[in-house]
Order: sequence, then structure tokens, then C-alpha cells
Amino acid sequence: MTTRSLTMTSPQRRKLLKLFAATGLLAAVERNLALAQTAPDYKALVCIYLQGGNDGENTLIRYDNAGYQNYAAIRAPASGINVPQAQLKPIQPLSLATPFGFHPACAPLQALLEQRKLAVVANMGMLMRPSTRIGLESQGAPRPANLFSHNDQERELQSGDGTGFTREGWGGRIADKLDAANPGTLFPVLISTNGMKTFTSGRASIPLAVPENPYFTLYSSGNPPTFNAYQYDVLRDAALREILAQNLTNTYDLAARLLSEEGLAASSVVQPILQNTASIVKPFFANLSSGIANQLKTVALLMEGRAQTQMKRQVFYAHQNGYDTHGAQAGQQHNLLNDLSLAIKAFQDALAALQIANNVTSFTLSDFGRTFKPAGNGGTDHAWGNYAFVIGSAVRGGDFYGTLPVQALDGPNDLGRDGRWIPTTSLEQYGATLTRWLGIAEADLPYVFPNIGAFANTNMGFMN
Repeated sequence: MTTRSLTMTSPQRRKLLKLFAATGLLAAVERNLALAQTAPDYKALVCIYLQGGNDGENTLIRYDNAGYQNYAAIRAPASGINVPQAQLKPIQPLSLATPFGFHPACAPLQALLEQRKLAVVANMGMLMRPSTRIGLESQGAPRPANLFSHNDQERELQSGDGTGFTREGWGGRIADKLDAANPGTLFPVLISTNGMKTFTSGRASIPLAVPENPYFTLYSSGNPPTFNAYQYDVLRDAALREILAQNLTNTYDLAARLLSEEGLAASSVVQPILQNTASIVKPFFANLSSGIANQLKTVALLMEGRAQTQMKRQVFYAHQNGYDTHGAQAGQQHNLLNDLSLAIKAFQDALAALQIANNVTSFTLSDFGRTFKPAGNGGTDHAWGNYAFVIGSAVRGGDFYGTLPVQALDGPNDLGRDGRWIPTTSLEQYGATLTRWLGIAEADLPYVFPNIGAFANTNMGFMN
């Protein structure tokens, strides 16, 4: 193969520069990305999905003597999942007499709660309507479809539809309603750092999927990214655009072209933001390499570049795998919670440095909780209600919200005899509180949460 000289004539250079300008890659080469000025009107929600069903009963454990003794009687040391009381990170919720202890891997979350930047929502889960054990077990009260199934419960929590039929997400429906809040820009409202999930799919809006690694472009023409190194990128970009410009009549081809053009346009904006060498965000994540840390770093970088995207309202989605702990839970959950806690701390520190800590609220979702009764092989089985966390400086933190379940096997909150807590807080109550804070109008809440009318109180009070 022969190597051609990269020396260009003036007309060639002018043509190349025009191509750069047309595709946005000129910005990637020449733009000096300074720290965006704080936008007083900026707000963002960040969904952190814990895939597989995190064991909430080992994430937060009752720390008083009676509560811990009840825990240890059911989750005895011989079960392989018992967390010794001396290892817990104690907290005292503001409105509860009962102290709790975070899992020992959650020291950063303990600190955030003590700083009143983290709130705990107790026993949250997917419901069709407020439910009791008697109603569900003997009176035929409706329950979400296919309870305890990963795929179904993940889809239902992310769609806000307990029937399991909806493939649109409540994050996507929020994005549908935010176009007016972001005038003058075509940049997507919703960004996922973990591919296209149910949560991200709207009716009218098109989400943007950004990989957790630092590259989002037609990249790898050379290193360092000098003018010559980008020439191949420009030519390849131009060739792709020429292909996309062909006369098309098939609906699927037209849709593919639209999505390709949206992706090319977005990448020309996103890539220089992710590669910003002057970023003040990156040092906070310097010693972290987990997938969830990389994803939250990407989210923070995109927030840092909000002057380039021109966004005032945004929704982000991040995803952490591995919480389906039927066996060997102790070590696996410890590692996952450690990665999650450190990533959240780095993210919050980065937001403070960007001066937008009051403008960004993160929250967790997970398929379901785990059975209070241990399973064999040092694990737990699929359950229902679970703890959720809301994090940020706009949160009324330091406290628990909702109603704690009675931790008794075969008790009033147990669907069965293994400690599957019937939720006392619905997704709609949880999500509507977050969505109002973002600025979604009251009249639009039934669009975001079609079943919201089944629940009387849909403002839990954990947002300022």
C-alpha cells in the first residue's frame, strides 16, 4: 500500500476547512473549551439504575439493639450475608427515633446523608394502587405484572407502567415535555451512558447514547489530534454524509438516515467536550476506573460543557450491573456498593466545583429489593419494595421519607413468608416529586406517569 503525502494545495485546504465547518469537526480542533459560566436556570436529573435488584436490607440496617437483633436472628452469621453491627456506618435520620447503619462500603453515602445532601426513600416499588397483604393475597387486588421477574420489573419501573406493555420510559416522556425549556438548540434533552433503555425512550424526543469511554466520534485517525491527524476523520465524515445524501424512499432508510445525521451532529459537539484537557471535572475521577464512575464522569463532563450544548434542562441515565446476588453476595455487593459510593462522591464533588450542586439531583432505581430471609449459597432471592436514594444539594437530606416496613417474616408487609416487602411508596410518588422539581408542570404529570391518579399524595417533600 502506498502512502500519499498529506501536503495540500490552497484550494484543497479551503475545501477541507469547509468540510470541517460543515461537520462541526473544526470545533473539535480549534475550539478552546473554557469552563461554562454557571447558568442560574440550569437543572438536571440523573437516574442511576442498579440492575439486578440491590439488597436494600444489607445496604441500610437498623442500628438500635432491638432492630439489629431482629436482623441478626434472620440474617445470622451462618447465612454468609450477615454484616456485623460494629462494621456499620451509623446514621441518625432527622425524623426517626431509630438509628440506622450504612453498609461498611457506603462511607461516602453516610457522609452525604450527614451533610443533608442525601435522602432515603423507604420501601419504594412498583404498585398499581396502594396495597395491603390481605388485598393482594385474598381479595384479588391488582399487582404489577410478573412480579419478581428481572426483565418485567426493570421495564415497569423504567416505563412507569405496571402492566408491562409500555416500551416508552418516564425519562423519555419527561424529555418530550422539555423542548420549550431548551429554546434555540436541537441537542437531545436525554442522554444515556449505557445504551438505549426503556427509561430513555420517549414518544417525540430522540435520546442520545454516549459511551462511558472518552470517545464519541469517527475517531482513530491519529494521535495526537493535530490538523493532519483529523484529515482522515474529515474525509471519512464527508464520505458518510455523501452516502446519507442519496435519494431514499424507504421509510426505514429515511429513519436510519435521520438517526445517523443526528448522531453525527451530536458527536461533533460531544467529542470536544469529553476530550477537554482543561476540564476541572476529570481530576475528581482520576483514581476511579469502575463502569459507574466512568459513566458519571461522562455526565459531569457534559454538564461542564453546557455552554456548548446550550441546555437548560437535561435528563441523564447511568447504569450499574451485577446486583442479582443469589450467591456469594457478601463480596459482590461490597464491591458494587464501594464502586457506587465512590463514584457518587466524585460526582458530587465535581458538581460543587462546577458550581451547579444545587442544580443537579441524582436518584437511584433498582429492579426490586431482596428477600429478608437469606437464600442458600450465601445470597438472597427476588423481592419487591426497596430503599431508594436521592442525592444533591437541592435535596432535603439527612432523613428518611415514606413508611418503613415491619421487618417480620410472614408479617403485615410480607407478601409470603420470606420477607418480600409490599411497597408503601409507589414509583409515581417518588418520580413525581423529582419531576416537579425539574420543572414539569402539574398538568403534564399524568403524561409522564399515566397511573398517578391512583395515589393521593404525590409530593413526598424530599426536594427543596
